[in-house]
Order: sequence, then structure tokens, then C-alpha cells
Amino acid sequence: MQPLPTSRRNRSLSRLLAMALLPVLLFPPLVTASAADADGGAQKDRPEHAGSAAAKPESGKADASKADELRGFDPQRSVTSHSLPLPDGALAYTATAEFLPLRDGAKEELAARIFTVTYTAEPKTPAAGSRPVTFVFNGGPGAASAYMHLGAAGPKVVAFGPDGALPPPPAPLVDNPDSWLAFTDLVFIDPVGTGYSRAVKPDETEKRFWSVDGDARSMAEIVRLWLTRNGRWSSPTFLAGESYGGFRIAKMADELIDQVGLAVNGLILVSPVVDFAAIDEDGILGPAWKLPSMAASAAALGRIPGTPEQAAEAAERFALGPYLTGLAGLDYGRLDDARDVFAEVARITGLPVETVRRQRGRVPMGVFTRELLRDRGRILSIYDGTFTAPDPDPGAPRVPFDPFLKGTVPTYTTAFAAYAHDALAVRTESPYRLLSDRVNRNWEWPRMSVPSAVDALQTALTLQPALRVLIVHGRTDLITPYMASRWVASRLELPEGERGRVAVTVHPGGHMMYTRSQGRAALAADARALIAESLRPR
Repeated sequence: MQPLPTSRRNRSLSRLLAMALLPVLLFPPLVTASAADADGGAQKDRPEHAGSAAAKPESGKADASKADELRGFDPQRSVTSHSLPLPDGALAYTATAEFLPLRDGAKEELAARIFTVTYTAEPKTPAAGSRPVTFVFNGGPGAASAYMHLGAAGPKVVAFGPDGALPPPPAPLVDNPDSWLAFTDLVFIDPVGTGYSRAVKPDETEKRFWSVDGDARSMAEIVRLWLTRNGRWSSPTFLAGESYGGFRIAKMADELIDQVGLAVNGLILVSPVVDFAAIDEDGILGPAWKLPSMAASAAALGRIPGTPEQAAEAAERFALGPYLTGLAGLDYGRLDDARDVFAEVARITGLPVETVRRQRGRVPMGVFTRELLRDRGRILSIYDGTFTAPDPDPGAPRVPFDPFLKGTVPTYTTAFAAYAHDALAVRTESPYRLLSDRVNRNWEWPRMSVPSAVDALQTALTLQPALRVLIVHGRTDLITPYMASRWVASRLELPEGERGRVAVTVHPGGHMMYTRSQGRAALAADARALIAESLRPR
């Protein structure tokens, strides 16, 4: 594919990267807690919880941690014991919240403090070292791991409404019956500049990690360090990432093989973008791949007949045939020749045919989310086409923010800050940066090409013949549509008998399908199956 011109590529990326929709989050200046804050105050401030032992920050640290402290690094390591009620019985587990040192440069100088939360099932047995471990990331770029942590995989989750609606503040946390901890240990990682992770010298060092390659390299190093410090090199290893996190872990899989010598067993990509060209609205493929998700959203909102599944399937057939050829042969001087195509797009999306004609058949997501319910004075979320909110400014040319994504910021930020203090015994006055606009705005993208992790994914699949890849999507996700991942998966070079190594599943819901209990359960079932299949003897 011909690379996009720089100005056009930047316009496309600004639409594709969700973080660009967000304003800068105004937080107080960074204040780093001392070791005394972390250790001395943990027990007296930590309340007792039913089914959960009181926090007891670890007094003895590993030799590596002691060496770090002598060099001015404070790991702030806290270890707490808990219990998770599950249908098969209570699961005892240990939570470890700590900062890991990220070193960089020829002298391997301390460059950043990376915040991680680890969950390990108890009791430990001689075979515990062989239990799977999954490293979990979110996307952005600039998103902390709290979305996957308190939304999908962790032992506690935010309680959204039955239909995925935002809960009233402060959002309650409940036990997660679909926690991945039932079948794998978990390590949630916040990249530099997100969550509680910080560069030691922000203005001097942080930007070296804010690029496609710098990010993959630094996060691969954290995986290596965690495995080394915890003696888990014999454990089957998995990577999970949501949105840009899916792009990240595809890059990391290649990086871990090349630089660390570690071949992971499986990748779990949740609502990912693997190839940005596949969702570029300026091309032909991007509009085609988004059409089924538009149709599913319109059906869910009663704008077209049928169920969301039925509407999406019909749109798939049209998108893969008449729509692609219609767009490719469109003559702007003879628009009447395309009236049948325009009429079908209008029927599929629920939009007026004049709106479709005005957009020349390519309906941008911004137009769809603004126009579908204009007569009701409501807008849709690009993250879930079934989520609607009052239009804050009907006369404006575009919606100033996404109602669902922006609404989740205080939900998850408050929930995680409270959870870290109350349950994990984390003592810090640093703000928790759920979504960092600063990271997103300063991210360095490839200059002469559209970002793609397809080659990295292909390399990992080639060099690790046992590698399994799972891609999970919500049907009404309008920002990273499921059809784009199906297209990417169909173009991976695998022998006929190995096509099953890459699976794409689609469930009800949007980008964060786990805000609904059925979506969270389906995602957990998919992840469990992927890990079980990866570990099956051959």
C-alpha cells in the first residue's frame, strides 16, 4: 500500500486514536511517597474486609530490590492476601503492588518507575511455577491498565448498569465471577506516563518510551524483569492487550523473541487495531469494515429492522461485494450512477439517503454518531454504538467529546485510586493517570508509513509454531470494528492446517464489551479457551 502523505496521515491518525478526543486531565503536581509512607502507614490505614486479610506490606525485600534502594529507587512494594468467591469455591490469592525499575541507555541508568499489580493464586505448590502468567495492558497510547484490571480480568470489577450504562459516582467495586485469575496468574502493567508510572526525569527521558518501538522495547524489558525477579521463566507466558494494547503486544511478541529470547505461548487482543490502514476512513477498506458495526448499532437502537446480529451479517455481505466495487468505481461527476449503492448504505445504516450521498457513500463515524438520532437530540458513542447521550451542542460541526469514553474517566480513576489505597495498601500522593493526553499528543508515530503490527505478528507466528492468537471484538464497536481484524487475520500467512492458530470472535457490546456482564463472561471464556488450547500437549 502506498504510504499516506504526512498531512493526510496525521489527519487520519487523529481520528483513529481515541485519546485525541480527550482534554488534558488536570491533576495536582506529582508528589512521590516515601518508603515510610508505603510501609509505615499501610497497616494502620488499611481496613479489614470480609473475606480478605488485612494488608501486610512485605518487610523483607528481594536482594535486587535492596540493591535498587541503595541506588535511590523506592519500590514501594506491598503484599496483601485476599479471597475471591467463585462458583467452584473460594480462590485464595496474593496481590503484590510494586514499582519496577526501568533502565535505559548504555549505562543502564534508572529511567522510570513502572507500577505493576500482580495476582498469584494460592496456595503455592511445587508446580506453582509452571502456572500460566498473563501480562495485561491497555492502549491509548496513554491509557493505564485499569480498564482491563477493574473492567474485565481482575478479581474486582466496577459495577456498571445491566445495559452497560455508567454507574453513579463513586462507582462500586464487586467480586468478579469471571476473573481470569481462575486460570492464570495476572500482571497488570502501566506504561511510562500512565497510572502511577513515571519517568525519573520527565522532560529528559520519558519521550524515548513514547513511540511504537520504544514502547514495545520498554514493556518487553518489564516482562523480562518480572519473570527474573519472580523466578517464573518456566511458566507459560501470555500477553493481553486492549485497543492499542493489542497493537502493542503484537509488537512485544516479536521484541521478546528478538531481544529477550522469550517466545510467548499466546496473545489475547481485545478490541484491537492491528493495522491502522484497515480503519482509515479516507480509503475504501475502512468504510467497508465499519459498515456492519454501524448496521448492528442502528438495529439495536430500532432504526432498522432485525437484530443486531442479523443486521451485521447482511451488511457484511454488502460490504464485501457491491459496496467495495461501488466505491472503487464511483465517479463524482456522475453520482446518479451510484444511487443504488447510496440507497443500500442508507438502508443498512438508518441514515437519510441524502446524508449518504453528501458523504459520497463513505459515512465517517463522526457523521453516523451525530446524525442517526439527531431527531431525538441524542448522539452515539464511537466506542459503543448503542450508548447514547444528549447532544451537548447540536449546532457544532462535530461532537466535542465522546460521551462514553469521557464518562469512564472519573468512573475508573476514582475506583482504582480507592482500590489501590484500601485493598492493595498503596501509599502515594501521585495522581493516577487513567488516560494521559500528554502521552498521546507526544507519541511518535512512523513518519513514512501507516502504523501496522501485521509483520510483527506474522514473525511471532512463524518463529513460535505453537503460538495461539485470539482477537475479541464487540459487535457495536465503531472505533475498531471487528471486520478489520477478520480481514487482517485472513491475510496472515499460515499453512492450511494451521489457520486455527488465529481466531476472531465477536460478542454483543462495544469497544469495552466487558462493561456488560455477558460480554465480560464471554471474553473470559474466550481467554480461558485460548490458554487451555495453548497448553494442550501435542
